[in-house]
Amino acid sequence: MSESELIKGCVKQDPKIQNLVYKQYASRVFGTCKRYMRDRERAEEMAMNTFLTLFKKIGQFKQEGSFEGWILRIAVNCCLMELRKKTNFTDELKPDTIFLAVDNTVTNELAANDIEKMLSILPEGARIVFNLYAVEGYKHAEIAEQLGISEGTSKSQLNYAKEKLKKAFFNNDLKNNTL
Repeated sequence: MSESELIKGCVKQDPKIQNLVYKQYASRVFGTCKRYMRDRERAEEMAMNTFLTLFKKIGQFKQEGSFEGWILRIAVNCCLMELRKKTNFTDELKPDTIFLAVDNTVTNELAANDIEKMLSILPEGARIVFNLYAVEGYKHAEIAEQLGISEGTSKSQLNYAKEKLKKAFFNNDLKNNTL
């Protein structure tokens, strides 16, 4: 079934089409939610919220980008709304824990499973910012706006995340000067 047929079926609130949309995009949505949420249950809840929001707001899809991209944007926004309620970004960093940023080529070389494992060790604020910046491709200004923080806080959270990841996963490479 074509993307436009799926969209039309969702607009008509056809349960069979909604089920097809769910089956087609559920794994990608869940994967996105899992990167943001600490545990599987919260990721599942956010994935379900994503589809509820999708089916409720399908009329707002302007077909200017891909349908999948729009769905994944909803997933990110659902996760961020949930996390914004519980995450205090300014309390997580101490000034003496911020170091120089790691070369971006390191993050570009990681496989999806590696990223998931790495993100699990980060404090919530650093994980969210790292995910938005390094995985989703947001700019610091966009992250600041989405999370209600300053650009400086976004940058420091990213640097903190990179340093923590570097120490946790690349310590042997650093000792051998291979990075």
